[in-house]
Amino acid sequence: MYLTAISAGQEAYDSALLDPALAIASHLQVDDDIIRIVLPEVALDALRVDSVDRMYFQVVGPYGERIAGNARIPLPPSSLAADASSQGYYETVIQGQRVRVAALSVPHRRGRILVQVAETFIKRERLVRELMLSTLLPELTVMLVAIALFWYGIRRSLKPLERLRNEIASRSPADLRPVAEQDKPLEIRPLVSALNELLARLNGAIDSQKRFIANAAHQLRTPLTSLKTHAELARRDPDPVEMRALLDMITSETESTSRLVNQLLTLARAEPGLEPVSGRQPVNLHDAASRAAQSWVPKALAKNIDLGFELEDAWTLGDPLLLRELLANLLDNAIAYTDAGGAVTVRTRVADGEACLEVEDNGIGIPDSERTRVFERFYRVASAGGAGSGLGLAIVSEIAEAHHAKVEILTPPDGRGICVRVAFRPLAQTAATA
Repeated sequence: MYLTAISAGQEAYDSALLDPALAIASHLQVDDDIIRIVLPEVALDALRVDSVDRMYFQVVGPYGERIAGNARIPLPPSSLAADASSQGYYETVIQGQRVRVAALSVPHRRGRILVQVAETFIKRERLVRELMLSTLLPELTVMLVAIALFWYGIRRSLKPLERLRNEIASRSPADLRPVAEQDKPLEIRPLVSALNELLARLNGAIDSQKRFIANAAHQLRTPLTSLKTHAELARRDPDPVEMRALLDMITSETESTSRLVNQLLTLARAEPGLEPVSGRQPVNLHDAASRAAQSWVPKALAKNIDLGFELEDAWTLGDPLLLRELLANLLDNAIAYTDAGGAVTVRTRVADGEACLEVEDNGIGIPDSERTRVFERFYRVASAGGAGSGLGLAIVSEIAEAHHAKVEILTPPDGRGICVRVAFRPLAQTAATA
């Protein structure tokens, strides 16, 4: 508004400034090479009179000679002077004052006659101040009112969030009840719904941890009690033969307890969502299975089990340590539940667009009705026997879930034993190399 008003005022004052120049040009008289202004001195004085601004005029002949005027007005810029029939405006300085000049070119047979009328900026600057004051005061009022309304509106609209914050802050750490949505404004109900979903997941995770701790404590209590009992017996029994038998039992139970503790630690580390994505790297399942042979072939030979490997390159993105633990638990179960003289086969390959790891055995197998439950923590098949903890396949399931892989138990083609297949997202070898 301000700039538009300034432009309109400038146009109006320029138009008024051109009128005296047109009046002087209309009263020019040319006799041969003599140029005169045919106006009474009183008329010229009237042109110079202004109650506010100082007015100046000048007439310049075709040879640059000064014909009339009351001040030396600088010539127009070259762009304006180049057009012999032009009229225009420019700014300059006369006697230390900034002025606006209206220049008018009058054709002459030897060139042109230049008529200039100049005016100071007092009226224009006064107009600027008046426009500024008349515009600024209402705008400032509107701005202050708008700020007050915005402040009030924001505070009022944020009050439900403040109440929600206070409600959550006043809760105890154990209070994971969902937040009521009905009394909340429509705008924050999606936020409350997302918060309730988070609370539900957190509550489920805490319940799972509580069950895990309770089960772990129960599983550890039995071997620790047995260790303590055998240690007491060994301390009291003076017979070296009996003491050696008790020490062998203590050693065996210590190894089992150590294995159980390691499984519990692995299970805790494999919790979905706890493993950082940045720890993942390209892994070739072929290499992971090859390294496992060094540890498990001697154990299979000790039990007279044929442990074979059918390995192809199968790349995926994962944690090498967790994948090694996954394979170790599969091999441990397969060797433990396969009778002497049986066979266990480890395969890696790419099938149906997935990087697959398979461990197949011809052992006692798992009934179809229990193939889902065996992935639960501490669950053991009743007919399995042995001294397992029921954590092996639970660890496999947790590690697979952490890698967004899927686990399934299949029946081998000959119908004996089981084949546990873990299917990972594939990674192209070129991408893995890069």
